[in-house]
Amino acid sequence: MEKVNLVDLSGNIKKIDLKNTSLIEAKPSKQAIFDSILSENAGERQGTHSTKTKAEVRGGGRKPWRQKHTGKARQGSTRSPQWVGGGVVFGPKPNRNYDIKLNKKVRKLAVRSAITFKFKENQIYLMVNDIDMKSPSTNKIDTLLKKLEINNKKILFILNDEKNENFNLSCRNIQKVYSKKWNQVSTRDIANSHITICQENAFDKLSEVFA
Repeated sequence: MEKVNLVDLSGNIKKIDLKNTSLIEAKPSKQAIFDSILSENAGERQGTHSTKTKAEVRGGGRKPWRQKHTGKARQGSTRSPQWVGGGVVFGPKPNRNYDIKLNKKVRKLAVRSAITFKFKENQIYLMVNDIDMKSPSTNKIDTLLKKLEINNKKILFILNDEKNENFNLSCRNIQKVYSKKWNQVSTRDIANSHITICQENAFDKLSEVFA
């Protein structure tokens, strides 16, 4: 039976058996993680960058000088690409699609692999479901991280579906600390964090979707 750290808001930590091991991959795939992160990064590109062609730039309607007997190269318009302020040849145009297709099986494998690597390196904790905070308290979260001796690392909290607004507000003012619901987290989020702390219910939800 695999062991995992279970923590509460007070910073108390204990080792428990990991009952649900469906997210632990026997052969984690680094390639699946790479492909998933590449796909996610590509999907965030807007594709709205654009340059103007010779026909779109302003000015230069008149021939700059006569065709012959000037000793200079013949020119038809200052809108030509060789002129400063002229059009751009083969430049990017808008509405380009950068999406990279990723099969559903690969996407699921990527999440399982990222969690597996965290688990093997002892960089994933489970957190009790009861984290209800009556009011936001940055100090409480900071104290928790210091007690766990992970206060100078990039931390990702994965939360369940319940309302945890005060918890989210408490994390917001701490550098390198992020909190997301289980259905918003991605392979990139897990891979980029030094420590992942996942609520027990959220871990079960991830197991249902990505197993």
